[in-house]
Amino acid sequence: MLIVQDASNVTNDQYPLVTIRPRQFYGKEVKIGELKHHVFIKKLVNKWKMMYRAICSGNIITQERVLTSSHCFLTNRKKYRLSLKYLKVVGGTLSTYQQHPMHDSIQQWRSIKHVYSQKFYRFPAYNLAVVVVEKPWDFNQYVNKIPYASKDHDFDGICMAIAVRSVKSWSTSKNLFSEEFRMIKRFDCERTLLRSCRLYFCTGTDTSKLLLDSIESEGGGLICHGTGDPQEVNEEQGLLVGVTSLIYTKLPTLHHKVGLFHKWVTDEAHTNVEVHNVLMLFCLLIKLCIY
Repeated sequence: MLIVQDASNVTNDQYPLVTIRPRQFYGKEVKIGELKHHVFIKKLVNKWKMMYRAICSGNIITQERVLTSSHCFLTNRKKYRLSLKYLKVVGGTLSTYQQHPMHDSIQQWRSIKHVYSQKFYRFPAYNLAVVVVEKPWDFNQYVNKIPYASKDHDFDGICMAIAVRSVKSWSTSKNLFSEEFRMIKRFDCERTLLRSCRLYFCTGTDTSKLLLDSIESEGGGLICHGTGDPQEVNEEQGLLVGVTSLIYTKLPTLHHKVGLFHKWVTDEAHTNVEVHNVLMLFCLLIKLCIY
C-alpha cells in the first residue's frame, strides 16, 4: 500500500552526515541559567495551594513562542487532553513540582494563548507544536531563546537531551539533568524498531534507569554542538535539532527532527494569532455563503 502525504513546509535538501563531539556539562544535574531555553509545561494539581506539576518540557525559540510536542496537549483526533487554562509554561526553573509564586523573579510563569500543531499530526509522527504564550519572555541570564536547525542534517556522535529524576527517594519533585545521548544511524534504528524513521533522530543512552523516571522530558530539546548549520552562531550554546517525542528505555528514543520542518516552525513562530483567527473566520464565512 502506497501512502502519499503532503510534503509542504518540508526541507527537501538532504545534507551530509556531520560528526559532533560532546560538551563537558553533559551527564550532570543542571544549574540555574545553564539551559536558559528550557521550560516546563505544568498543570494545576492543587488549586487551593496553587501547586503545579510538570507534564512536559519545551524550548523557547522566540520571545513569545515555545517549540514542544503536540502529544503534550492533543489526542490523535486533535482534541485537547486538558483545558489550556489549567496549564502554565515556566522558564527559569529546575523543579517539576512547585507553587505558583506571586511575582516573577528568577522563574517566569506564562499562560498559554494558542497551540499550533502540524496538519498530519498522529503521535509520534508530525509531533511538533508551537506554543504561543500570553506574555513575552523577559530574556536575561536565566531565561533566553535557542536557535533551531534550518538544515536536514544527520549526525554521528554525542548530543545532549534533558532528563528528570528524583534526587531523594522520598521527594515529591524531580530535578532537571542533562544527559549524553548517542546518535544512532537511521538504518540501524529502522531495523531495530521495524518502522520508518525519516522524521526522527534516534538516540541511545546507557542510563536506562534515568529514563524510566523521565516522562516530563517529552517535548524537551535534543541539542547538538558544532553542527555546521548556519543558525548555530554560538557553538557553546549549541543548536536545537530535535524535540523528544517517544522515550524508550531499552530501544532507541525518537526525537522529532526540527530542520526537516524549519519552514513550518518559522512560519508558526512568526504568525500573528489575531490575524490567524480573523482569516479562519473569513474562510468559514465564505464556506457558509457557498453552501
